[in-house]
Amino acid sequence: MLKRISGLSIFCVISSALAFNASAQAVETQALTPFTAKYKVSKGRLNLGSAKRQLSQIGENRFTFSYFSDLSLLILSDHRRETSELVVNQQQVKPLRYLFKREGTGSDKSTTLDFSNGQVLDVETDKKIEVASDIQWYDEVSYQLQLKLDLAAGKQEMFYYLVNHKKKDKLYHFKVVGEEVIEVPAGKIETVKLQRIRDDSSDRVTEFWLAPKLGYLLVRIRQERDGSEVADAQLEQYVFNPL
Repeated sequence: MLKRISGLSIFCVISSALAFNASAQAVETQALTPFTAKYKVSKGRLNLGSAKRQLSQIGENRFTFSYFSDLSLLILSDHRRETSELVVNQQQVKPLRYLFKREGTGSDKSTTLDFSNGQVLDVETDKKIEVASDIQWYDEVSYQLQLKLDLAAGKQEMFYYLVNHKKKDKLYHFKVVGEEVIEVPAGKIETVKLQRIRDDSSDRVTEFWLAPKLGYLLVRIRQERDGSEVADAQLEQYVFNPL
């Protein structure tokens, strides 16, 4: 069961425990509009905890995109924080620095990656991670902002190369599979539905719902393995801070 909780790093797209008034959102939102959002994370009828996702602007074309989670099941616990400092130019996200920290049951872990100077550097060991130099690399948080921008630009299928917190390179493939109005704790929201495309041998299904009218804010993410639900994160509250 610990492995399943730890596997929830997929929820790097979700947010924390502030009291927001979702019905009072009057601002026109875009993919780069700063926000804070809180999510309820569950597995069937079991409440696993909460998560928070936050986008902040810290300078001209410069942002931090963060994810926090506080999850537990019986005596097991998993607390995570991931933050990507990045720049956005002409709708293209470029990560600068990525920080991952995990505490809870089992070994505590941390990773810091530097994406500047056209390379990916493991800051803790001061060693380069061997990746192709002709590819745009993302971390586990920054690619999610690029996904929002690509959806806003009308893309229906997206591919992202990233280096994860385990310092391994990955290819993430997403495809728009429809439009749905879904009801979550934050209310009834119009969304586009995406699915992460894996190879045919995978026993996992991961689905995402994002709201175009809310700057493609993540509304829900759900994961199954072998036909059984692993986790379901649903938007509870959110607030936007206009640029």
